[in-house]
Amino acid sequence: MTSAVDIREMVVVHSAFRREFAEAPELIRAVGVDDRRHAATVGAHLQLLLELLHRHHEGEDRLLCPKLRARIEPERQPVLDAMEQQHAAIHAEVTQATAVLGRWRTFAHERDREPLADCFDRFSRLLDEHLAAEEEQILPLAARWLTREEWEELGQEGMAGVPRKQRSAVVGMIMKDGDPEVVRGILAHVPALARTLLPRTAPRSYARYARRLRAAS
Repeated sequence: MTSAVDIREMVVVHSAFRREFAEAPELIRAVGVDDRRHAATVGAHLQLLLELLHRHHEGEDRLLCPKLRARIEPERQPVLDAMEQQHAAIHAEVTQATAVLGRWRTFAHERDREPLADCFDRFSRLLDEHLAAEEEQILPLAARWLTREEWEELGQEGMAGVPRKQRSAVVGMIMKDGDPEVVRGILAHVPALARTLLPRTAPRSYARYARRLRAAS
């Protein structure tokens, strides 16, 4: 089975995750001790990233991995095993980060700030390794074995997981370093009106969002 899917769409989304998670430790460390207002702003951003990543992996586990496992050659199955193990390791890190994040974004205590920043440091490195492996090993399999309709379902699932209030900023986050041609493919997964408006509104929404984060730090 062959397919006409554009796996670059996934790479653009991965690039946004890489950038935002890599910047997280600096944002955390820049918030003053007991500065609850700014800790709440940065904390809400970090929680959003964790939730987006969770939905991203949830979609892969439900819509990508089972199809590939049913279709690929037996000798390639260990690649999927490794991906699922990485997802489990990342989920464990997310659970740990979420516990510390909940305290820090509420109280902004000094005792939580550095452990949280260290946690996101580790998490960023783990995520970077996972995404690189996925791009090298999993996406070529998706390009070969998934139909366009199946690939689009995965994209629609991802967009549906973005909170409505933050959709414009999140799309701007994805657009920031994305190839315009690839971004147009990603926007094909949103309703027609949003598809028309987001190329203009999303970059501005993300710029405002990023300024608020920088002001908080």
